[in-house]
Order: sequence, then C-alpha cells, then structure tokens
Amino acid sequence: MPRPSMKDQRTAEILDAYLTCVARFGLEGATQDRIATEAGVKRPLLRHYLGNKDQMVIELTNHVVQCYRDAVDGLRHVARSVQTPSDLVELLFHDEGPRDQRVGLAWQTLATAAPEMPELRQPLIDSQDHFLVTLTEILQRTTPEVPEPQVRAVAQGIAAVFLSQDSLTPLMPPPEWGDDHKRSALMLAQILETQAQEPAL
Repeated sequence: MPRPSMKDQRTAEILDAYLTCVARFGLEGATQDRIATEAGVKRPLLRHYLGNKDQMVIELTNHVVQCYRDAVDGLRHVARSVQTPSDLVELLFHDEGPRDQRVGLAWQTLATAAPEMPELRQPLIDSQDHFLVTLTEILQRTTPEVPEPQVRAVAQGIAAVFLSQDSLTPLMPPPEWGDDHKRSALMLAQILETQAQEPAL
C-alpha cells in the first residue's frame, strides 16, 4: 500500500482540526482563524487544501460521513458475535475504548445547515440510513421471529438514544444520564426479545 502523499496527510490534518472546531464551536463558530490555529497552519493554506468556505463545508461533510460509515462498518464487523438485541446494546454503549464524539456533534451541526446547503442533505441521510440498516439487520438476525416493521422501529429507537448522547456532550451531563440512556436502549431491545419468545398464533 503506497504511503499517503504530503498533500493528503495535510488535508487530513486540516479536516481533523475543522472537525474539532465544528464540534466545539458550531459551523459558524468554526472560523478559518480557529481552524488554522487548531491545525497549526497559516490561514491561506486552508483555501489551498480545502477550497472556499462552501467547499470547506462540503469537504467536512464528506469527512464526517466517511468517519460515520467507518464506525458503522466496524460495528457490523464486531457484531457478528452478537446473539441477542441486548448484546447489541451492550456493544453500542460499552465504556471501553475511544469513541470520537466529535463526529456525532459535527453530523448534527451539518444537519442543521442542510436547509441552507441542500447538497449536504443526501450524504447525511445516506450515512444515517447506513447506521439504521446495520442495526436493523443485526436485530433481525437475532430475532427472526419478529416482523421487520417492529424491528425497524426498535432500531430507530436505539439509534436515537445512542446518538442523543453525543448531542448532550457539550453540557457535560451527569454520568447517570449515560446509564439511563443505556437502560432505555436495553428496554427497547427487550421488547424484541420478549416478542421473539412468544408462541406463534
């Protein structure tokens, strides 16, 4: 595998700095001065690597969508050993290992910008759909007796609970909120488990 070029490496570093700034300050607050400072580069280099302001937002969206997709694909891979919906929740809400909450925060920030920049909408929709389809497939595999519409509804609920954690990160919420999020998701998972055990009529 060839080594990444210096341009690719520098672009990735600037995108990472942009991601940090958007997660911390929002899209409008992620000024070019802040991004340049975070990336350790001179401000004119931002245009050289990412283009004008609108192009920068599109590049960030592509970066966030790819990070999201990579994380979901990682989940799909490790979830092969999942046996029950509750196992999936335990996997999603585990405390071990790093999780880049910046991606979730930036995704939400970009979603709020989509009405003004419609070209952002479809990539963000597709990335969320990829997450929901993945959750649905895992849940359907573990509870094949349950009708798919109910499985999809539970997948939506678990995804919403999971993603709401990132949206609250800037508030530094009390730790018990995280415990409650996990408990809520487990209750949804147990609905499928209960239905799967009910005898067919």
